[in-house]
Amino acid sequence: MLVTGSTDGIGKQTALELARGGARVVVHGRNRPRVEQAIAELRAAVPGAELEGVSFDLGSLASVRKAAVGIAEKHPAIHVLVNNAGVYSQERILTEDGIELTLAVCHAGHFLLTQLLTPQLLAGAPARVINVASIAHTRGVIHLDDLSLARGFSGYAAYAQAKLANVMHARALAERHPADAIAAYSLHPGVIGTKLLREGFGPVRGGTLAQGARTSVTLALSAEIDARSGSYFSEGTPTPPAAAALDDDVGRALWAASERMTGLA
Repeated sequence: MLVTGSTDGIGKQTALELARGGARVVVHGRNRPRVEQAIAELRAAVPGAELEGVSFDLGSLASVRKAAVGIAEKHPAIHVLVNNAGVYSQERILTEDGIELTLAVCHAGHFLLTQLLTPQLLAGAPARVINVASIAHTRGVIHLDDLSLARGFSGYAAYAQAKLANVMHARALAERHPADAIAAYSLHPGVIGTKLLREGFGPVRGGTLAQGARTSVTLALSAEIDARSGSYFSEGTPTPPAAAALDDDVGRALWAASERMTGLA
C-alpha cells in the first residue's frame, strides 16, 4: 500500500494504522530525510512493521515519472494507492511544468502517478485507489479554459478546484475499470488539525489525526465496502458529492485536460 504525503499529518497517521493492520506500507515524502525520519518513528510505534520509503515531488511531472518507474520495479503488484498529499497556497505559483501549484500537487501529480501505476494496480487486483479530497470540493469549479487560474486566483478557489478534481478523478476511474480490478473512492476526512488547515484556514480547531485517517484506513483494509466504486465518503459515510462532481461532460473534459497537462495525451 502506497500512501502519498505520509511523512506527517493525516498521511502519516494513515501509514501508521495500515502498518498496525498488517499491510506493507510504502511511505512517501518530498525529500529523503523526512521519509527516513517518518519510517523510524513508525517502526518505533509498530515494531516489526513492513515499511519502505520513496521520495519524489508530486509538483514535478518529471519527478513523478522517475519515481513511478522505481516503484513499479520494486512493487510489481500494488493493492492500494492512497492519494493523500496536498498543499494549500495563498500565492499563485506555477511549477516547472507551468501548472498552478495546488492543482499540480493535489491533482495532476496524483493523476499521472495513478495512470503510470495502473499496470501494477491491475496486477494487484482487486486493487483500490483512494483520493483524499475535501468538503471544499462543494465550492469548487473546474475552470477548463483556465485550470491554472491566471484570472481570478485565490488560495481557496485553487484548493476547491483541486479537491473537486479529486472527486471527479475517482468517479472517472470507476467508469474506466471494473470494480473487481480497480475500485476508486474519494473522501472528506473531516476538519482535522493539520498543518494544511492552519496554513489555509488560520486558527481553526480541528479533529484528531486518527479521526482524519479513519476513512482512508477503512477503505484500504476492509474486505468489503458497502458502496459502489466511484463513491464519495464524508467522515466515513457514503455521501452524494456536490452536483458539479456529477457532471459527466465536465468530468470527461477534465480527464482529457489532465492527460494533456501531464503529457499522457
